[in-house]
Amino acid sequence: MNQVDETKLAAMRVMKAMTLIRQLRESYRELQSRFNMVENHNMELQELLDKVGADQSAVEEAITEALEGLEAIGDLDSFGTLDLNELEDAEAFTMDGSGEDLDTFEEENI
Repeated sequence: MNQVDETKLAAMRVMKAMTLIRQLRESYRELQSRFNMVENHNMELQELLDKVGADQSAVEEAITEALEGLEAIGDLDSFGTLDLNELEDAEAFTMDGSGEDLDTFEEENI
């Protein structure tokens, strides 16, 4: 092989190397962009997880307080019961939502 052919071959190899380097740089930029996106997404998920944990703690605390309140009340038999007319009035009130039956209910039970 003569020097001209060797020079052309070397030039082709340099061009191929430059093309590969350019492709690798583009690939790196794309991967870096994806990495940044995933990292941001993970931070958002961590914030949501922290919020859910705080909300769960608040719910657990509320349930505990409610249970303690029920235990403090004691036996449920001490609560009064409604007779059939009072139940019908309450049902009518909740069905139509007008509140007209509430006045009648209050007058009868006061």
